[in-house]
Parts: sequence; C-alpha cells; structure tokens
Amino acid sequence: MEEFSALAARVAASVVELRGCLILSRDGLVLGAFPEGEEGLVKPAWLRFAVVGEPEKGFVEFGDEIWVYVRRGPYAAFAVSGIGVRPGLLIDQLDQMLYTAEEVRARREALRVPEVPPAPSGKPRTSLHPEARPSVPTPAPVAWPPRAAPEPAPQPVDRVPEPRVAPAAPAPSPTPPPAPAPAPAEPAPPASAEPPRPAEPPRPAAAPPPVERPSPRPAEEEEEETEVDRVALAQELSKLLQETGGRDENQ
Repeated sequence: MEEFSALAARVAASVVELRGCLILSRDGLVLGAFPEGEEGLVKPAWLRFAVVGEPEKGFVEFGDEIWVYVRRGPYAAFAVSGIGVRPGLLIDQLDQMLYTAEEVRARREALRVPEVPPAPSGKPRTSLHPEARPSVPTPAPVAWPPRAAPEPAPQPVDRVPEPRVAPAAPAPSPTPPPAPAPAPAEPAPPASAEPPRPAEPPRPAAAPPPVERPSPRPAEEEEEETEVDRVALAQELSKLLQETGGRDENQ
C-alpha cells in the first residue's frame, strides 16, 4: 500500500494542478492513493467514471475538472486535475507509473523462495483402509481344437494270385431238321378251245392227321415217327397248293 502511494506522490510532484490520484487493481480495489490516506476525496469521481465504462486510456472534462483513466496489465490509475493540465501529458505520467508498478511486482515474484515439497518420512505410511483395487477380469481359457490323429502309413498289400479259369467251350448248336425235298412240278394242261368252265368252289383243306397217343415205345422210335409224319404232311400240303394254283391259272 505504501509503495503504491509513493508512486502516486511522484506523479503529483510532476503535475502542478493534480488534485488526487488512485492506483487500482483489475477488480477496482484501491491499492494506493494521493494524498495518502485520503482516497475518499477522489473515490466519488471514480465511481461516476466507472459507470461510463473501463477504456484502456481516456479522459473526461467534467465541470472545472479533468478526469483521466489509464489501464496497463493488472493495474489501473485514475487522476483528477484542473482544467489547465494537458490530458495527454497526464496520461503519459500515469502510464509510466503503472509500468514501474509492474516491474516492482515482477521483482517480488523473482525474489520469492520456491516452495519445497516436504521430504518423505523414513517409514512408508500404511493406510488403515486399503484402496479397493479394481478387479481385473481373468481371461477365459481358449479351447484349442483337438489335433487330428496322424493317418497310419499304408502297408504293402500281399497280392493273391488270381485263379486262372479255362475258357468255356461253345455250346453245340442244334442241327436243323432236313428240309423236305421239293415235289416235281406237274406239266401244265394243254390249252383247249372249250369255253372256260365255271370256277369250282375251293375244296376244304385236308383234315390234319389224327394225333397219335404216346405209346410205351422208346424215345428213339417216337422221334422217327414224328419225322416221317412231318415229311408226309409237307408233301400233302405242297400237292394241295399246286392243284389250287393250276385251277386258278385255267380260270
């Protein structure tokens, strides 16, 4: 407080019509005053000027007084003088005063002894209530897939000799029965000058021979009889066909 009041007194010594001066903080608190201990003479004017605002630098002519305000860094200054004082000169004086106040503050901070943290005690202190440590989740065991059993090595296979099969003999083909001998062709009848006779109705075909019942003869005799019967039947049929063919030609 005394240091700031001494700085305000220096400004009053350089300005003849200076009526009062205040050194203020950023919050508007009075840090020093001139005349010392009588800041109440200038404070009402400062309160009126604060209603207008807080410019960086400026002055106001109010009646027969000039109010000057300067702000620099963490400090500000307000002065009241007569009309005969040049406002620009008073602003420079207040600015120089605030610059000096900043230097004093910087020196004080440099001379301060840095706070040394307390040295740790010889024995570590154990807390009565241990801190609850967060439980770390244990990772679940990873199940690896089972390994496939190695395949057994292929063993040599003993070759069994294949049995040789003799080729099957071809079955004897059945001998066909002997073909019947062709009947001799009958000579065609000579052409006559007689008118053609009416066609006779076809004769009924000869009845087949009666079926013989099996007799208690050996199988060889039956086969011979059946062969004879077939030949006879074939001859009779050929005769009938020749007769009917000749009649058709005559007609």
